[in-house]
Amino acid sequence: MDGFTINNRLDYFRFNVNPTKRNNSYVVTQFKKGIVRVIYNDEYENKTLLKYGIRSYKNEMNPNYPMMAWDPKGTRISVLYTTEGKLNLFVYDIINRQKQIKIDLTKEFDQVQDMKYMLNSNTLLLTAVKNGHTDIFTYDIQKEKAKQITNDVYDDLDASFVAFPNKTGIIFSSNRPTPLAKSSDAVLPSDSKYNIFLITDFGDKPELNQITQLSKLKYGNARSPMQYNESHFTFVSDENGVGNRYAGFFTTKKAGLDTLVLIADQILRNPSAKEVDSTLKAYRKTDVDSIAVVSVSEDSAYTFPLTNYQSTLAETRIAGDNNQVSEVTRQSDDKVLYKLKIDEMTLRRRNVTAQPTEYMKKLMGEYKDTAAVKKAIAEAKKEEDIFQTEFANEKKDSTAAGKEVTGTVAKYDVLKTIKKFRYKPLKFSVDYGSAGFTSGVLINRYQPYGGGAGPIQLNSGTPLNGLIRLGTTELMEDVKITGGFRISTNLKDNEWLMSYQNYKRRFDWGATYYRNVQGRDVPVYFVDSSGNIIGQTNYPGKSFTNLYQVNVSYPFDKSKSIRLTTGIRSDKSVVSSVDNTSNSIESSKTLYSTTKLEYVYDNSMNPAMNIWNGLRYKIYFDYNRQINKVQFADGPSTFNLGFDARYYYPIYRNFIWAGRAAGDFSWGNQKLIYYLDGVDGWLMFGQNNKNGKERYFNTANQPVDPNYAFESLTVNMRGFIQNVANGNNAVVINSEFRLPVVSTFFNRTFNNSFLNNFQIVQFIDLGTAWNGAYSGIKRPVSRYNLSPNGQQGPLTVTVKAGGIGPFAGGYGFGARSTLLGYYLKYDVAWPMNVFFKGKPVMYFALGFDF
Repeated sequence: MDGFTINNRLDYFRFNVNPTKRNNSYVVTQFKKGIVRVIYNDEYENKTLLKYGIRSYKNEMNPNYPMMAWDPKGTRISVLYTTEGKLNLFVYDIINRQKQIKIDLTKEFDQVQDMKYMLNSNTLLLTAVKNGHTDIFTYDIQKEKAKQITNDVYDDLDASFVAFPNKTGIIFSSNRPTPLAKSSDAVLPSDSKYNIFLITDFGDKPELNQITQLSKLKYGNARSPMQYNESHFTFVSDENGVGNRYAGFFTTKKAGLDTLVLIADQILRNPSAKEVDSTLKAYRKTDVDSIAVVSVSEDSAYTFPLTNYQSTLAETRIAGDNNQVSEVTRQSDDKVLYKLKIDEMTLRRRNVTAQPTEYMKKLMGEYKDTAAVKKAIAEAKKEEDIFQTEFANEKKDSTAAGKEVTGTVAKYDVLKTIKKFRYKPLKFSVDYGSAGFTSGVLINRYQPYGGGAGPIQLNSGTPLNGLIRLGTTELMEDVKITGGFRISTNLKDNEWLMSYQNYKRRFDWGATYYRNVQGRDVPVYFVDSSGNIIGQTNYPGKSFTNLYQVNVSYPFDKSKSIRLTTGIRSDKSVVSSVDNTSNSIESSKTLYSTTKLEYVYDNSMNPAMNIWNGLRYKIYFDYNRQINKVQFADGPSTFNLGFDARYYYPIYRNFIWAGRAAGDFSWGNQKLIYYLDGVDGWLMFGQNNKNGKERYFNTANQPVDPNYAFESLTVNMRGFIQNVANGNNAVVINSEFRLPVVSTFFNRTFNNSFLNNFQIVQFIDLGTAWNGAYSGIKRPVSRYNLSPNGQQGPLTVTVKAGGIGPFAGGYGFGARSTLLGYYLKYDVAWPMNVFFKGKPVMYFALGFDF
């Protein structure tokens, strides 16, 4: 009928062909980069009936959903799927082209494994899991009522309605050892092969049903049984090592009536009076609960192969009652869907032999029939052996033989005194523990404004710091507690973090405490009698930041969530005593209420280290308000609106293109200042000024507005040192081609993490920062005012930075890999002036992604 091309990012499952004889329409599940679609194809035109999911791997997909079923007339399609833990069913009418019925089955079943229609368009036949057992159910769509057909500890799968001469019923696949196998809770799980069974006389009491075994395979499993023609059924078996189609010839004859006596949970079939009396005595009853008379038939079947395929039959389903079935086979990178008529010739001749594969021949040679052993164990069991166990019976103590033991017999069942205890105590275990070096931001991206001094290393005055982190989690991972301590190489700049997170409900919430102590230059302002700023100088000192915050998060699904964080921030500046002026300066403390609202979308995958596929972004809004006395500002408020969007496009295997666009826009009485250029985690060792040249931070480009409350970095912007531009607004655009050499060009891995994770990168960065309104955006400029001896020069030279339009630009190449457990990045970048002209700027950093 049709062919479907499959690859690592696209595949098709659960083909369902329209049962109408002359109609070639079908429904199919399409998996494409994690997105699942139910597609209805009619005359080569596709219509999407259902779409859900996020970017994920194929093995993360639930193999049972979505599932579809045609009604016998081929006019309606039932689709069963799960989202957000709910089991949903809808019925699509192909005539009216609308979803007529929508039902929530979450309370009815734990999971549904197969779905078909019965004789009419209102009754579904389901194989479902309920209370831990896989059984067969019928479901009335109009009444929204389920009826249980089987109720035992065995797995009953692939149920389908059949109508043979003189008998109708439900044919299914099961791992029960025999049709009359015990089904009490004391029975151990079965390790038998799956065979074909037929259940009839299904009524309100599943225990009264008659079950007949139609196949008895010795090596493989029998699955997907269905009606083939008037007196034959068909199924798929891998008895020879390859999934082939088999057929079975069914016959039946009446065998009379059986009398069933029900006493408590025991069913006695044609019992004697003595047997009834002993059972009544055992249950302390005076009369039986009920008596039923059921019709019994003697059923038999002869099975034989119909095909001898070279590749396994992937899927098969019945296509209505018009002597048709559908098959799906995989041929290289294609799946082919067939709609087949009944092979009457093969049914008559029965001349196909499914030769076992070499692998199955080996298994057959190693196979030992344990039926005799099991029979001997069963016969050896005594009447007092109530429960089945996987252990052999122990020998009785010979010293106790022949001795009469007297005692009082308990008048009650001990099992009835067993109580169920709820899981109450929280049991915690170690989640992770780590100690190492870091150059990234621990939690707080904003730090107090430093008066235009640099280089900027957020929350620390040193480029490389030691970090100790510990985490503990509750047994069900509903509660997580983490803590961290970071100490700098100068032993002065330290950070502490403690966090509690609760994930028990749909709303996630938590609380965090963060403390930062950092040695830095403290700006001191001189004012006149009117309060106007007449001068500024920087003194060495320390800043103490304490952050107390709570957070709430609501996930819409696995990829989308909205998050709110609010708290109190305390910034205290202490000036070191270096002269009389500094001795007279009192410590200043500022309190802020902080609020951050963000929307996060993450539909990406991580196939290799620092390699991603998909889209992720976040949009956030910050509002800080000074709540103690406002000084040197016109008001207490700080506003900031920002975004960060990243898209990763796979080119070939793990070779990708990564694009990023980010922006921050601050306004209010106490604004944020953003310094442009540099990279995340830049290891800036040594002094900024070396041999009269600035290495990391452009000190000449001073901010034009002193009323800033906080400062931060806008990265990545390679090709320049920090502070090529600054202001309360900033925009950055990044483009990278990332080529992991080993995982792209080799089909093997090496016993060396440096080689396995080695990447070559080509990048282009554009960015700008400006102060004031949006009309003030322009190309950044670089200012130089140093004399040859490194002192302050009398003349300032302003040079427009290389770039495009209002953006400064840089380009270059880089390499990434892991060394001693750390992910290292080395970049060489040139500004966009003349092609590869001048000495490039080199960056050595720690950290992932951009």
